[in-house]
Amino acid sequence: MLKIFLLALMLLTSTSSLAMANGEHSKTLKQETDPKAFKILKEKSIDPKTGLPKTLDPNLFKGKAKRAYQVAKEIPEVLTQIPCFCECEAYGHENLLDCFIDSHAAG
Repeated sequence: MLKIFLLALMLLTSTSSLAMANGEHSKTLKQETDPKAFKILKEKSIDPKTGLPKTLDPNLFKGKAKRAYQVAKEIPEVLTQIPCFCECEAYGHENLLDCFIDSHAAG
């Protein structure tokens, strides 16, 4: 299980970093930079089944960003345990899952 977790983490962080560098996202999606607005967005996106925020639909993206959002959608409980290292705490993010609630992870 730990091996799968580490592999997923490596895939997710490498693909989201590359996607951010390449700007592989739809221009119509918005990254929420206001911490108060992000908190509202996060609360509205809670999945009643899991109690965790839902990620954006991977089909809104292309390439590596699409794959990163797909992995995030599959393992949200893992991402809540991982800190984000892109300094997005200023936007109200508390963990890596928060980067996938809006277009932040795609650049």
